[in-house]
Amino acid sequence: MRLFIKRGTQDKLMNQAKDGGGFQTIEVLVTNNFELAVPETERKDWIELYPGWDYRALKADSLQCGILMALIMQALPQTQSLLHSVWKQLVAIKKSAEEDAGVKKEMLPGGMIRISDKDGDVIIRQPFPYEVEGN
Repeated sequence: MRLFIKRGTQDKLMNQAKDGGGFQTIEVLVTNNFELAVPETERKDWIELYPGWDYRALKADSLQCGILMALIMQALPQTQSLLHSVWKQLVAIKKSAEEDAGVKKEMLPGGMIRISDKDGDVIIRQPFPYEVEGN
């Protein structure tokens, strides 16, 4: 079995501003034969997470993924170790969503990180450990 996740696109973002934010839907595909399941013109839109992956998939929206990331970051080291493969998947999903939103990250002198998007929004804050490690 192979696990793929479809890159989200800007038009797939559902604007829920009046309800407190936006949510991105995530499409997941588990298949033995990717080439047969997905037309050639659409294959560039899919990212393979784990070749030979044989576990069941979990559905979560971007808010739920963010909460899960925060829980793992705050967990005891032995728990973080057990959830490392889940963590890697969450970081991959986050990076894909950031690319689609045009997010740029820049390390500033003094250890702060500057985050901007294509709309011109800018946030300057302390980086999370995974952002310093090149993720």
